[in-house]
Amino acid sequence: MELWSREHALTLIPAVIIMLGICVLLRIFLIKKDIKYRMIPFQIIAVLLFLIEVGKQVYSFKHGYDLYHLPFHFCSLFIFMLAISAFYKGKYREIVFSVTAAICCATFLLMMIYPCLIYSAANIVNYFSGYLDFHTVTFHNMVIFEFFAILFLNLNSPKSKRDTKPIIFFMAGFSVVAATMSQLLKTNYANMYSCNIPPLESVRILVQNACGYMIAQIMYVSIVMLLHILFTLMAYHLYRFLKSILFKKP
Repeated sequence: MELWSREHALTLIPAVIIMLGICVLLRIFLIKKDIKYRMIPFQIIAVLLFLIEVGKQVYSFKHGYDLYHLPFHFCSLFIFMLAISAFYKGKYREIVFSVTAAICCATFLLMMIYPCLIYSAANIVNYFSGYLDFHTVTFHNMVIFEFFAILFLNLNSPKSKRDTKPIIFFMAGFSVVAATMSQLLKTNYANMYSCNIPPLESVRILVQNACGYMIAQIMYVSIVMLLHILFTLMAYHLYRFLKSILFKKP
């Protein structure tokens, strides 16, 4: 089980450094500005991310649609949540933004620990030769940039008592949808059908052989759903911690 490949080390680390540098500069110039100006970089990336996802769907339709491209993955949440967070101005703005920050931080955390799980070395190698490879790498790096933007431009004021329940309900709802569609379409959305981590997939298969497919799958899906909720909650509290130690005041 490879956590980091050579290709990830050579591309992801410089990309993170560059994105951090850009967000530091943005903070210098924008932090004292009104929120509508601080939101502009976030809005631009959200729109670009949405557009490259549209490009992915068009590409897939043109080449014989792959069910794996349906938006039931964890990272598919960004297609909607980043766009909503970028332009929604209603009374639930802070809650929506906190949910978005939590899932962005979760992706950032996974990218720092296990980037090979997010996209492969082959995606990086073929970045300039295939649209799907370009999309996969660019999409997830854009999410990291949006997370940095939320932090450095002070776009959200998280409050644990206010945000915890919405995050739990949101992730529970997503998990139910992703799990249901995975079983119906026999497609691995958000690891709800099988596990992309080889040692854990071996365990799943052993349990399946011992208990039968139905019981093993119910157990597996229930565990994965719970892990999605708990990991996102952990990421939310990491986000709050980073915000508290880095930027106590705007």
